[in-house]
Amino acid sequence: MIDFGKWAFGNKKLINFLIAILVVGGIYSCYTMSKLEDPEIKVKLAMIVTTYPGASAHQVELEVTDPLEKSIRTMSDIDAIDSWSYNDLSIIQVELKSTVSDDDVEQHWDMLRRKVNNVQPSLPSGASVPMVKDDFGNVYGIFYALTSDGLSDREMNKYAELVKREVNALDGVERTDIYGTRPECINITLLQDKMANLGVKPIEVLATLSGQIGTNYSGYFDNGDNRIRVTVGDKFTSVEQISQMIIQGHDDDRLRLCDIARVEEGYETPVRNELFYDGEKALGILIAASSGTDILKVGDSVEKCIDHLRDTRFPTGVECHKVFFQPERVGASLGTFVLNLIESVAIVIVVLMIFMGIRSGIIIGISLVLIVLGSLTFLAGLDGTMQRVSLGALILAMGMLVDNAIVIIDGILVDIRSGKPRMEALTAIGRQTAMPLLGATLIAILAFFPIFLSPDTAGVYVRDLFIVLAVSLLLSWVLALVHVPLMGNRYLKFPKNGEQAAAGGEADKDVFDSPFYHRLEDVLRFGLRHRISVVCVIVALLALSGVAYKFVKHGFFPDMTYDQLYMEYKLPEGTNSTRVTADLDSIRAYLMRTYEDVTHVTTSIGGTPGRYNLVRSIANPSLAYGELIIDFTSPGTLNEHIGEIQQYVETHYPDAYVKLKKYNLMFKKYPIEAVFCGPDPAVLHQLADSARRIMEQCPDVTQITTDWEPEVPVLKVDYDQAAARMTGLSRNDVSMSLLTAAGGVPVGKFYEGIDCNTIYLKSLASEDKPVENLENVQVFSQMPSLNMIMNRETLLRLKAGTITKDEIIDGLIGSTPLKQLSRGIDIAWEDPVVVRHNCQRAQRVQSSPRLGLETEGVRQQIAGPIESIELPHGYSLVWQGEREASSRSMKYLFMNLPLAVILMITILLLLFKDYRKPAIILCSIPTVIIGVMLSMLITGKTFDFVAIVGTLGLVGMIVKNGIVLMDEISLEISQGIEPTEALIASSKSRLRPVMMASLTTILGMIPLLPDAMFGSMAAAIMGGLLVGSVMILVFIPVLYALFFKLKATK
Repeated sequence: MIDFGKWAFGNKKLINFLIAILVVGGIYSCYTMSKLEDPEIKVKLAMIVTTYPGASAHQVELEVTDPLEKSIRTMSDIDAIDSWSYNDLSIIQVELKSTVSDDDVEQHWDMLRRKVNNVQPSLPSGASVPMVKDDFGNVYGIFYALTSDGLSDREMNKYAELVKREVNALDGVERTDIYGTRPECINITLLQDKMANLGVKPIEVLATLSGQIGTNYSGYFDNGDNRIRVTVGDKFTSVEQISQMIIQGHDDDRLRLCDIARVEEGYETPVRNELFYDGEKALGILIAASSGTDILKVGDSVEKCIDHLRDTRFPTGVECHKVFFQPERVGASLGTFVLNLIESVAIVIVVLMIFMGIRSGIIIGISLVLIVLGSLTFLAGLDGTMQRVSLGALILAMGMLVDNAIVIIDGILVDIRSGKPRMEALTAIGRQTAMPLLGATLIAILAFFPIFLSPDTAGVYVRDLFIVLAVSLLLSWVLALVHVPLMGNRYLKFPKNGEQAAAGGEADKDVFDSPFYHRLEDVLRFGLRHRISVVCVIVALLALSGVAYKFVKHGFFPDMTYDQLYMEYKLPEGTNSTRVTADLDSIRAYLMRTYEDVTHVTTSIGGTPGRYNLVRSIANPSLAYGELIIDFTSPGTLNEHIGEIQQYVETHYPDAYVKLKKYNLMFKKYPIEAVFCGPDPAVLHQLADSARRIMEQCPDVTQITTDWEPEVPVLKVDYDQAAARMTGLSRNDVSMSLLTAAGGVPVGKFYEGIDCNTIYLKSLASEDKPVENLENVQVFSQMPSLNMIMNRETLLRLKAGTITKDEIIDGLIGSTPLKQLSRGIDIAWEDPVVVRHNCQRAQRVQSSPRLGLETEGVRQQIAGPIESIELPHGYSLVWQGEREASSRSMKYLFMNLPLAVILMITILLLLFKDYRKPAIILCSIPTVIIGVMLSMLITGKTFDFVAIVGTLGLVGMIVKNGIVLMDEISLEISQGIEPTEALIASSKSRLRPVMMASLTTILGMIPLLPDAMFGSMAAAIMGGLLVGSVMILVFIPVLYALFFKLKATK
């Protein structure tokens, strides 16, 4: 056995040098380590987006979504495929299994792209190239709203692009994107009344435009040694030039485009994305920091850059407003945690000084500071980051970090009082307890091992708990053995020669003759005489804890403590974005008029501006969707008003789905989701309606909706093929002509400087009067067919003089009213979206619990009736939402628990070389449950994922205390003390180190209690450790007497 103490005394200079490295390294790491709000997480989601203009939702599903899904499904490690087939658009979301390592994710996305590319040639000709997006985990972190006072959209875009260029050039910035830009275009609006009066045909306008828009190859001219490119000029360079073009075929009368059309600059419609800041038109500027950078430094650079632009480049009235600025939140969060860490260190040191003396408290306090600084040094060396979880882990470990030092100091004091020589007193306890303390430390670390192995998002989020605890606890063991004896030699008082025995004996007598120890001895003797009764009492308390579990609040992950929330607003598909804009503006006005605590409201139309925060959901793009990002003066005022705001919007906007959401790691869009899968949409509708009625009957369920939207009306032209062929017009001609009346046909590009604008050809019945009846739409052909003149009948009529050449040409290039080419226009109804889950059609019935209620508790109220719905053959029901997320997290967390238990048992067997002693320690573990449930009930905290992690950590703490006590029992018995007396003496002698270790851990947790993330964990550990530590001092001796069949004594 290595004598660590003597080795330390022989290598003082080396020890001091290493300590200096830890101190300097820790301080340096504080300034250089990457600082984040949350741990970096690899989001294993990708999205494939494909447009298919003109196709219905069912067409998109069958012709685009289905072949893509079938190809994607052949990939390995796919957990789920969800898709939404809209009119004109296919969105497929692919989720990898949690077990896929972060290093392999990119390889899977490369394979996904290959699978998608393999399908592309078989997609319809009108479908776009599928776009794969796999950057969901790349959070922007900085979100500005750029506003101006009276500037045009084009000028706003230029200043936004200026910000983008300047910010992208900064160190630590990975990318910058702009949200809310309105694409500019050139609208050529044909006026049908003027065209008819002047005899202008649509094909003549198209021919005029195509002749000027296209870039033609004119070759090169060889001139000696020079080769000169040849080009034809006269391509228009301004909107005015477009309007003054002479219409082809009308050179004689010099008719210009402006004579029969309006040519003007405008914006593409409908508007897909818009942003408003406090009701004022804005552009969003989203900035993402590079991975591994210090977000505080990046934020400072960005702020300085924007301030410089405001002072030197922006005109008066142009402002950049912070919508979400993660550096400020990181700074505040880290500041709070650092303050909590300092408070925790101070509490532990003060407690140690009170109960162990000032000198002992100073020694352990210095050791604690060194451990914290040393842990930061090692964490920086492991490319760790400083964020809420890593700093929270240090606070969590605060009491555990002094356990080893307390045992060593307490042993040194006992040896000093017993009269041992100075060097022996300083080193004996290290030799005696080095291996037991190492085993106890490893077991404390292993209690958090399942967290490290969990591949789930929640597990990865709190993974730094294990890393920080492992580093800090191992460092605490090393420092306790090599550094504490050195400081003890310097700071502890040693009796003068000749006084040791007397002083030591008197001190020991004073300690163990106190009334407190006498009462403990009485309790122990009573327990040893009534062993079975003690075990029955413990079992009864555990049973009561099981009953109490039903009354404890449950949840998955706590909400973040933000002064900001976001509101999702969704109207039925087919609703125009102007309605969404008007509704959200009225809600914004109400909020700012009614609540003084609402400081700013940012409005997004058409979708989510971007993943500016990891812990929020992202909506699918839709013209019927919008969001409000609402800022409050404080998290307290947010919690105070969220309920009444939710009630207001539900009451005043009954036809919309409106949900106010806090930021939460469980960023599922809906907390409760029942998913029915099967082939027939009609059957799915019936099943979903049944589930919806069940939810509506439950008073605790609110905001009930489905993701399969209500049917929407469609104007269906009954195309008459025979009549159309007589006029040489095709089905495609009808579609394109309708598009000119409905939205505009893109006919080319127009470059103005570096700006590229699409040219759209539209049509109106007359000035400012749209075509009110689609049957009157003039249908023309872009590619006139010669079939109508290349036939015998036409030639005979021409020869007979019953038809003129002009009439033939007019029929060839003229236009025909739609009513002559169709049998009528009917109204049909169709699904605006087709939803699929794992390649099957699916319909989700979605809802939320009423504010303040637990999601799982509410779900269980409706789960039974919904699961009892009779499902036809080929149909299934699965639960998603929070249920799916929490079940998956628990599965992976507890899946690795047996491995941790096996390793713990192995260490215990190696320590004690006896199966009964490890069994006794393991039997004492359940006592923590009593304290955990009691603490949850008293504090009102939620027993969530973080609290479960804390409970697992309690296992290591209790086992560690059990090892210390069992080691003392073995030592006492090995010295020939009668076994029962040895049990009593061991509990009395280990009372102080065990209770001191527990007390420092418990009190060190106090700063974490108010924290939204770690409050429940702190409460669980405080209660479990307090009750568990007290109980094992009695329970382990009782179990020892039972396992070793010791005779009862009076």
